[in-house]
Amino acid sequence: MKFNLYVFFEKTNRLKAILIAFGVLCVGLFLIDFFVERYIYFEVEGLYNFYSIYGFVMFSIIIFGSRFLRFLLGRPENFYDNKAVDSEDYPTTREK
Repeated sequence: MKFNLYVFFEKTNRLKAILIAFGVLCVGLFLIDFFVERYIYFEVEGLYNFYSIYGFVMFSIIIFGSRFLRFLLGRPENFYDNKAVDSEDYPTTREK
């Protein structure tokens, strides 16, 4: 039987275990950052957990920026109306 990743995560207890492990990993990395000596190039890099805060802020900017771009570049649902491929009539079949 071939291993299927989607079926593996359908069981709720496995999914919960993976999410808990991921949460523990994130908290552990956050706490380790207080004890690691950093070699910094810019002063702002010396702040505790700078990279996690910076990553979260940039991720949020990307998400909200995409919503803004969707507002600017979005098209109505019937934009292609008669030009869409699926709006064409199918040819009829001839009976023999």
